[in-house]
Amino acid sequence: MAPETLVVDLSREELHSIEPAVEAFEVRGPFDVELRNHGRAVHVHCNVDDSLSQVATLSETNHFVETESSTTFRVEVRDGPRPVSGALRFVAAYGAQETAVPVTVSDPASVPMGERASVSPVETEADTASGGSSDGPDLSGLVPDRDDAPVLAMAGVALVVAVVAMALANSAVVMLGVVAVLIGILVAVAVLVR
Repeated sequence: MAPETLVVDLSREELHSIEPAVEAFEVRGPFDVELRNHGRAVHVHCNVDDSLSQVATLSETNHFVETESSTTFRVEVRDGPRPVSGALRFVAAYGAQETAVPVTVSDPASVPMGERASVSPVETEADTASGGSSDGPDLSGLVPDRDDAPVLAMAGVALVVAVVAMALANSAVVMLGVVAVLIGILVAVAVLVR
């Protein structure tokens, strides 16, 4: 199976502009990057950020792309943790223009063979306009995707118990104790949420 190719257009809209053909790119293994220059010759520096460098390496980081031509280079992906997400960065004209493409290296077993994994800007806009996939309602907002969700839930229960105790208490000492507990709960929740 041929490796996936990430296409990046140079100088299409303006001199030294950098325009990836996709907003995000997902692969299972090594992939190629094709730099297509639509203008004058340009130097392009490429690198991977710290997260992506766990599994991805570039054999060469500096590329000279001739006028109205293209060049292709390989991004090697070695064994390691999966999935790994990071960014492939492109800098042109000695820092005058810069952009990054989010790249996710998935577990080879998790993506069916032959499935194109990159997301085009058109697909992303269409998904956003339609409110996401048509498989059903998006319930992600109702179920927090946090490691501390159980702690926050317990804090909510403790808050309710403290309010009920305060409402039923006839003693000033109990009221002061409940207020102290309430303040402690609110501080703990504020620290967790931040």
